[in-house]
Amino acid sequence: MKVFTRNWSVDSLRRIMPQISIIIRTKNEEDSVGMTLQGIFRQKGDLSPEVLVIDSGSTDRTLEIAGTYPVKIITIPPSDFTYGHALNRGIRESSGKIACLLSAHSVPEGTEWLAELVKPITGGTAHATYGRQIPVKGVNPFEEVSLSRHFPETERAAGRVPFSNANCAFLRQMWEKVQFDEKLTSWEDYLWYILLKDSYTFRYCPRAAVSHSHPFSVRDIVQRRYNDGMAFRMIKDTYGIDVVEDLYPGMTAKLRMFLSDMASHAVFFSKKGYKKYILLIPVVRICAYFTYWRGFRSAG
Repeated sequence: MKVFTRNWSVDSLRRIMPQISIIIRTKNEEDSVGMTLQGIFRQKGDLSPEVLVIDSGSTDRTLEIAGTYPVKIITIPPSDFTYGHALNRGIRESSGKIACLLSAHSVPEGTEWLAELVKPITGGTAHATYGRQIPVKGVNPFEEVSLSRHFPETERAAGRVPFSNANCAFLRQMWEKVQFDEKLTSWEDYLWYILLKDSYTFRYCPRAAVSHSHPFSVRDIVQRRYNDGMAFRMIKDTYGIDVVEDLYPGMTAKLRMFLSDMASHAVFFSKKGYKKYILLIPVVRICAYFTYWRGFRSAG
């Protein structure tokens, strides 16, 4: 049973200083961290967020740029980095009743992003929220397919991503109950959602939008899918949750998913004018599935 512990109003939150803590993970983000911080500090309203930057070994101008803004910078050794560890460290060092997690390359759209993101929490209709992620056109067509599918302009439909820590907010008390798994190579936000969804309410906020894209790179795709495979195997072995089998039980469902995935990429590329990428679809997607399987097997 989901129980709301308190119906906070914006006025009551303003009396908590600081009431919102924004935690940003960085490593070599000089091209985007300035735009992201600029977007944060031009938000309308009196929410007065505390901003923490958790850096894991940047060797470019990331820290120099971040230091020009009123933020708290925390550095961790690259050898200690996992997404879960960086997030837990940032939240632990923060003081807000509401934690907001934002990727360094998630640039807020407009001046009401933060207000829209926390509105369901302060209004007492949700404990956690996550916002829309808008791909930057032409940067990574393959990622555009995924982000357009999972983060629509309107309310989230069934079968879409149920939570993402690239652009989210939640009551600190949720994290105090369940922290992010620090051993996972990825998908720590999905696991966190699974462990808490029966006790708390999560809500998608399409008006709390950010621009979020990674440059297209086959090497990056391979590494990400390998990490995903490792993470899914660790989730299965540690928590008894078989993510892929739960979503696509049996080989027939998996084959249908694969064919649907290939077709949806082809349709999207044709509509968006990315026809030169169509021939790459089988190469990139088969490579992604193969390296996912390698990662899954390697963690066993």
